[in-house]
Amino acid sequence: MAAGLPDEHVDVLIIGAGLSGIGIAAHLLSNQPGRRIALLEARGALGGTWDLFRYPGIRSDSDMNSLSYAFRPWTGEKSIVDGPSILRYLTETARTHRVDELVRYGHRVVAASWSSARAGWTVDVALTADASPGVPAASAAAGAPAGTRHADAPGSPGGSGDAEPRHVRLTCDVLVGATGYYRYDRGHEPDFPGRAAFPGRVVHPQHWPDDLDHTGQRVVVIGSGATAMTLAPALAERAAHVTMLQRSPTYVASLATSDSLMSGLRRVLPDRWAAWLVRWRNILRNQLVYRLSRSRPEMVRRELLAGVARALPDGYDVATHFTPSYGPWDQRLCVAPDGDLFRAISAGNVEVVTDHVDTFTERGIRLRSGRELAADVVVTATGLRLRMFDGIALTVDGETVRVPRRRVYKGMMLEGVPNFVFAFGYVNASWTLKVDLVAEHLGRLLRYLDRHGYRAFVPGGPAAPAEAEAEAQAEAGARPDGASQAGGALAATGTIPAGRAGGAAGGTSLLDLTAGYVLRDAGELPRQGDRPPWRTRMSYLADVRALRFGRVTGPDLRFLSLPETAPEAVAGGPAADVCPVVPEPRAGTGSSPSGGGRTRVPEHARRGGARHEPSVVAGDRPGADTATAGGEATRDV
Repeated sequence: MAAGLPDEHVDVLIIGAGLSGIGIAAHLLSNQPGRRIALLEARGALGGTWDLFRYPGIRSDSDMNSLSYAFRPWTGEKSIVDGPSILRYLTETARTHRVDELVRYGHRVVAASWSSARAGWTVDVALTADASPGVPAASAAAGAPAGTRHADAPGSPGGSGDAEPRHVRLTCDVLVGATGYYRYDRGHEPDFPGRAAFPGRVVHPQHWPDDLDHTGQRVVVIGSGATAMTLAPALAERAAHVTMLQRSPTYVASLATSDSLMSGLRRVLPDRWAAWLVRWRNILRNQLVYRLSRSRPEMVRRELLAGVARALPDGYDVATHFTPSYGPWDQRLCVAPDGDLFRAISAGNVEVVTDHVDTFTERGIRLRSGRELAADVVVTATGLRLRMFDGIALTVDGETVRVPRRRVYKGMMLEGVPNFVFAFGYVNASWTLKVDLVAEHLGRLLRYLDRHGYRAFVPGGPAAPAEAEAEAQAEAGARPDGASQAGGALAATGTIPAGRAGGAAGGTSLLDLTAGYVLRDAGELPRQGDRPPWRTRMSYLADVRALRFGRVTGPDLRFLSLPETAPEAVAGGPAADVCPVVPEPRAGTGSSPSGGGRTRVPEHARRGGARHEPSVVAGDRPGADTATAGGEATRDV
């Protein structure tokens, strides 16, 4: 950034404009009027995963009734839909709720540093070829339709931007990580022997080439996860033949794409009521299946394998190709919409081979068994590379935050990292369910800070017993834990009087799965403890109690204010020439999840004065986008 220019300041800065970022921003716009919000998106379009992945048949294993946001329920005929339909849903949601006007495209966050003296974050951003020339103006990307790339962006066709890389810097009170948990730039590609000898094309689903025509081709798909099971029947529609080559089998269940209950309810109920009932039916059913998988794995295993046997021709070798060696939900359960994979196998268009790659050859792939698979195209559906927060370098008061050595608090905050929240969805349910809850809890947390005059929150409770001695040394000089710390102040020295200085490693990985992509990069993930709030429960119902109706405060979460003796530590407002981003209502549409019009908030409220205190969102109620929840259960305490 050019010398002498002031840093632009926003209240809440969201990194990522995908499923998580859009949902969190929509919640905040509705329930935090007057807060300055911005979203930084490294790519040239919103949508995240659903814009990045373009391979044939791309879809979600989650039903849209639970994958949709609570404030904008899915009312379509189909429950399992393709990727373009999901992207349209996200684009329409962003446009309807004015989130698209807050997105800065081509903004890749490279570093974020917290200063206790200033009680805020400083975020360093590299501008990519998708950034508009006018940045850092607040409206750099606001005028373009969501989901489209910018024709005037440097490096784009017709663009006239500088070749030199550009950087900007922003400051914010609260930083939100909505970046997912995998690398966007590349997936996992094993170094297969002999690959150079293969004359055909080898592609990874994460970066599907637009010019690949597989019509009449012999295709080998390497993999056994959700991506491979999606690709195989989709490619078989035009390919001469498709072989799905797997090292080991995966559990897979057939699921209808259309929901008969939804169709029946829509005949007698408003669409929103019908969608709400189906949504909760699906949530409860999925939770039941998961719990049975944990408590009675053999019963669930028998039912899953029996379903596969019924869907395939008599005599098919289910034991070899569809019987995993692990228990149900030790790895993710895959879905075959309307049994598409089984139908393709039964028709002879897809063959499943369970073996190992020995080497690529000039004709295809030779297996360890000696068999050779003829191929013109090989698709390496071999998984993702995990990476939290898109590899952003986080520091707190000059100290590097080693993410794999930090524990996760309430499944949404990082130990010892102030004013930082992130979205990490469920492995056994729709990702968006957790996004809704994280956004609601963040809103309650922000209201609590305002109400009590605090400037920061930081998770950092007592360590596990095995770490107690190291913890005591790390926190030498810090005040004891307890209720008295809730009213603490940021130390005059500009450091946080809480948390763990080095983030001692402890607990298990955040993802409790045995899938290859998890085990391969488990060292990239933060840790979890053995009990709440440090234990991340893959249970939506438990999180509803904890995040929607549970207390905001707790012995492991400190709330801090700036010391009266250090007025210079008070964070300043935005630069005089920067207008806080508060969109005006768009004609004919609601501007927030609650559907109400947004109003301009007085300037004193934007700059740290008393903010409007909206009602607490109950969410997941029929008949309204959002609803207020009365009573003591949802007070911001």
